[in-house]
Amino acid sequence: MKRIVIIGSKANASIPDGDVIYCANGAIGYYAESVKRFGKVISVLNPDLIHPKKRIHESSTKEFYERQWLAIVRSRPDKVILLRNRSLLLLTEALREAGFEAPVHGLSRVERRMLVGKISGCYDPVITKDVFQLPVDKQIRYLGSLCTTFLKRIIDRKKDCGAYFRPSTGVISLIFAIDEYGNDAEYIVAGIGIKNRAQYHDGNNPAQNDIPHHVYADKHILRRLAERYRLYTTEQELMPFIAPWNPPS
Repeated sequence: MKRIVIIGSKANASIPDGDVIYCANGAIGYYAESVKRFGKVISVLNPDLIHPKKRIHESSTKEFYERQWLAIVRSRPDKVILLRNRSLLLLTEALREAGFEAPVHGLSRVERRMLVGKISGCYDPVITKDVFQLPVDKQIRYLGSLCTTFLKRIIDRKKDCGAYFRPSTGVISLIFAIDEYGNDAEYIVAGIGIKNRAQYHDGNNPAQNDIPHHVYADKHILRRLAERYRLYTTEQELMPFIAPWNPPS
């Protein structure tokens, strides 16, 4: 049985050996030495991390995106999957100019939504009871974002929902892995957390705010996947709903 490892950008991840590794965003650079152990490497990226516009304008986020870009272009995966196909040609050309040779594939927002739903049974917007345990002002912001999504999709079903209601790149990487290998593999999640989501391996993610992106959707989807597949984790904070990974003796 194949062992598939999925890693995110959380610091100090414990990465077990395996046959294939799926790396979310900059994790492929942060954990480059560990990634080298694997026979097949798939990089799953939020396109914003490599878009030239993020590195041109002088802003407080420019340094963050420059670090992400360098980590990614120095990596050598077997394949790259971008979580949007808008500007696919532009981004592919930017990677090629930087000497990056791996095949690059793009997935539309609708394709991503359908894939997550097919594998997990959860179609975004993913709504959980956690929202209603927040302070009233934050509940209003969540529900306002939700209403906006439904209104926009009346006109255009391609419209994305807010990051509060859809899974993170790390969990989507797991979805891709399961879609490829199904029930004939075991999956180990490392470097993906629920707490302190703004903290990356090399600093803070400037896109986060006081209402953390993806957290509730991630928890709900991971619980579903743990019921359906051989899913394990090396992350202590995920062990309430994913079985801990115990290396074979």
